[in-house]
Amino acid sequence: MIPQTLGTLIIFNSENIVDDIRTRWLFGKSPTNDIIGKYSNSQLGREYQAFKVSKNPRAGGNVDLTLTGSLGQKLTIFKQGNLTYRIESTDSKFEKIADKYGLEQFNLSLEQLDDLYDMLYLTVLEEYADNVYLI
Repeated sequence: MIPQTLGTLIIFNSENIVDDIRTRWLFGKSPTNDIIGKYSNSQLGREYQAFKVSKNPRAGGNVDLTLTGSLGQKLTIFKQGNLTYRIESTDSKFEKIADKYGLEQFNLSLEQLDDLYDMLYLTVLEEYADNVYLI
């Protein structure tokens, strides 16, 4: 009962979950709260960095994974096992970005995971409590 409930909650809340990742990307932050990456110090890299800052100054000139928004818009949660899920983008750039910056960029931060776990635990506890009858 509990694994099925948790799975349903994860899928039901999938848009909120991936939105947390998109928001983190806007600030150029990785799941560990480090920066995702830096642009090359070449002339082309500096020009691209200036372009990206003009599009999204919140990342402070660091990599933000948000040029067109397509990578983030196509974030999807896939069920892999009983309680195992993975987050990927169905965007054509997914593999290239994951190879360059790491698959971990598509994970939740520890703070985001804590918030998700709190929501899941509370919901499961409420459901369990609703099914307990005191006589």
